[in-house]
Amino acid sequence: MTETIFAWPGVGRLLVDAIEARDYPLVQACVLNVALCYVFANFIVDCAYAVADPRVRLYR
Repeated sequence: MTETIFAWPGVGRLLVDAIEARDYPLVQACVLNVALCYVFANFIVDCAYAVADPRVRLYR
């Protein structure tokens, strides 16, 4: 949505263009990049929960 409103090129537009051009290696790279960012963000949030709430442990 931000890419469309502000006309900033980004991974979303790159992914759509790659799908339309049937550039499968680029599609795989974009999906992997988005998935790794999602996993990394979730890991950071889990660590922040452990710091913010002492009842939450990272290891059992």
